[in-house]
Amino acid sequence: MSFIKVSEVMSRNPIKVDAFLTAEEGAKMMALKGVSSLLIEEDGRIVGIVTERDIVTKIAAAGLSPGERKLKDIMSSPLIHVEGDSPLETAAEMMWKRKIRRLPVVMNREIVGILTENDIVRISPGLIEITRGILDNKSQGIIKGIHGICDSCNEFSDNLIYKAGNYYCERCYSEQSKM
Repeated sequence: MSFIKVSEVMSRNPIKVDAFLTAEEGAKMMALKGVSSLLIEEDGRIVGIVTERDIVTKIAAAGLSPGERKLKDIMSSPLIHVEGDSPLETAAEMMWKRKIRRLPVVMNREIVGILTENDIVRISPGLIEITRGILDNKSQGIIKGIHGICDSCNEFSDNLIYKAGNYYCERCYSEQSKM
């Protein structure tokens, strides 16, 4: 398996909507388009993201009227994003550290897609452990078969081993294990 870029895995053509739509209109748009998030646009630029979870936790669970609240009032902002040519493993770790499940993808300063946990699972099931924080810095769990740069020797490997928050090539992993 070769190096996988975020742009190869992401969901394309994210739905962009006006910040002044109501939460009710946003929920209807998600249902109509079969998506679980909307990018929020204001004055021609993307300023945030609203997910189904935002509507549930910030509107429904709070007992507020979805017809009276604007998407701009419940969006997550500033927008956290990843570059399209970033390694999939980097994006998975970013999602875990930021505790997010959807990550907008940027290429040439334009949002071109959304990377979701489901996209990651479809391509590399082992990486879901990273996005869910199952393997954190204190964990002794191991994921093998990741591609990228070794945190110890800074060399590229087709078979990195993720352990306790670091990526090791096979040589550095066995040296580290002896310590």
